[in-house]
Amino acid sequence: PTDTHPAPHRRAVHAHVVTIRAQMSTTTVRVHYIRHGESQWNAEQQAARRRGVSESFVRTLAAEPRFTDSPLSETGVRQAISLRARLMEGSDGLAAALRCAADGSCAAPTLIVSNLRRAVDTGLLALRHLLDAREDLRVAVLPALQESCHYADCGPLPLAAGLRLEPPVISAAAAIEAARESAEAAMRHVVGTAEAHEEAEAEEALSRAIRHSVVGTVLAAQARALAASGGADAAWLREDGYHRLHLDPRHAEPEVFDDRRRLSDALRLARVVELDDAALGEAVRPLLARLGAVGSELLSGGGAAGGGGGGGAGLLSLG
Repeated sequence: PTDTHPAPHRRAVHAHVVTIRAQMSTTTVRVHYIRHGESQWNAEQQAARRRGVSESFVRTLAAEPRFTDSPLSETGVRQAISLRARLMEGSDGLAAALRCAADGSCAAPTLIVSNLRRAVDTGLLALRHLLDAREDLRVAVLPALQESCHYADCGPLPLAAGLRLEPPVISAAAAIEAARESAEAAMRHVVGTAEAHEEAEAEEALSRAIRHSVVGTVLAAQARALAASGGADAAWLREDGYHRLHLDPRHAEPEVFDDRRRLSDALRLARVVELDDAALGEAVRPLLARLGAVGSELLSGGGAAGGGGGGGAGLLSLG
């Protein structure tokens, strides 16, 4: 998919049937992919291009820390909520399966989201009816689904205590104030350590102040978009939705997905025929590790109690 986001009613849910061979047995899983709603970086990028700025400027803009783990825009929140009706009220096989799972008459699909918050919020908002109906369900957070790029929006915010994603405060003003106080406290420490000529400690304190500022800025931007377009859904995310997430301890920091697990930009299909078996295996090893993580999660039923039925169906929200 590209960064051009169609109208909510036209957004596609892509489905593929994947056959996974494990220990001489075959499991067939129908996988449905959900593209996240418009992010704040997507909106900024499109606005910049409409103004006719150069692509080099767009790339420079993409590196700004305020776009770290870019959350949904107001439009993106509305898209995720509108997708809910399509998923639960449609006439296709997926909608029928979700209704069946919601009333408990059949197994629920495995629910998996990327660890980027635009994918997390899209998945939770779109699946709220199912999650409300099935309190036993959990949504697995899988870093292997994280978008791979060199820009700020592909970098996840740090995980909070208890291996959970830090939820946004619903009050944007409170988020900004908390970020300001945290940054000021860290900067006071910077000044104090600098006066003591402890250069290394001062640099670390400054780094912490910057991280606090970035996190506060992103959470405040997320809160504003949810408050403006999410209505009661914004409160539901904080009070219930985020508590339905499950992150396997094996995927805790610092083992979140990073660009070392992508295919090399220098690897082109035309060159594949020139590689011997050993070189080809080494080139695709990062991608195979990523696919293996996704396959394992699908087969295990989402890695959480009540995560789904394992083989059968999976619904992924990609970031």
